[in-house]
Amino acid sequence: MDQKEICIALGQGGARSLAHIGVLQILQEEGITIKKIAGTSAGAIVGAVFAETNDAFETQKRFKTLLKSDAYERSGLGTLKDHTVHGVNFWEQITTRIKGMIALNLAQSKLGILRNKHLKECLEILIFSNDFSQLQISFSAMATDLISGCEVEITSGDIIKGLNASSAIPGFFPPVKLGGYLLVDGGVCCPVPVEHCGINRDDVIVAVHVPSKLNCEYKPENALDIMVRAEEINMRNLDQVKTARADIQIFPYIQDVAWNELHRLDEMVAAGRKAAQKMLPRILKFIKTKIELNSESRDSNTQSLFQECRKFYKKV
Repeated sequence: MDQKEICIALGQGGARSLAHIGVLQILQEEGITIKKIAGTSAGAIVGAVFAETNDAFETQKRFKTLLKSDAYERSGLGTLKDHTVHGVNFWEQITTRIKGMIALNLAQSKLGILRNKHLKECLEILIFSNDFSQLQISFSAMATDLISGCEVEITSGDIIKGLNASSAIPGFFPPVKLGGYLLVDGGVCCPVPVEHCGINRDDVIVAVHVPSKLNCEYKPENALDIMVRAEEINMRNLDQVKTARADIQIFPYIQDVAWNELHRLDEMVAAGRKAAQKMLPRILKFIKTKIELNSESRDSNTQSLFQECRKFYKKV
């Protein structure tokens, strides 16, 4: 570790994950090398573009190109938000849309409201490579196998198909068959892939995550609302456990951005830059002192790191 190097885990979060671009820009400006990237869902998409370009500013440009494209319009991603719903978290939005759309689609025996074909068209605007081996930086995308219930790390093969699997939101996009698995969004079981981004024991591991905001004015109206709320709470606790395993956590502060508001790209990048700038001294300290975190020391630090994460989650 003579050079300034880190490994980085980019969490899920839909449009909020665009904040990862701002974090990567600050690291790039500081001359910090990314040894490996592991990403989940939208975090995997951002990570893949950066792994291909090794340029966070080019990554931002590609997303701007996507937002202006016909492929983005055809995808349906920009039309999913119900503006009558004031909540900004993923599960609130998904519940509202499911209530209005699922009956029509069940009649046609669809496995998803949207089509993977259109998602792939969007990915092809962002990613020019055909295979993981063509990327400049070691990269893995996380998905969830519906059959075994386990997380699946995708590191080789068709990169577009791999990203499709990692970001196939259950109920919205159909599952993706890949390597004997039936895959959906990695956020189901691995929202922040800290365990998958390291290469060596002494690597400095940075986790970037933008958790959804809990609606503190929550008032359940029916059984479905309660089930969704319980799942949301379960996911937030899983987020904390996963993120706490990193040496350094970066939490871009996002107030009201919904999971599908990709048009707020510049806001997200700015939030990511601000959060990364704040944590930069700590990152540089880890690199400079070349701290070796063996299995025992990692385990002993997990509780204190978890408490640090928990303090942040209580704020949002």
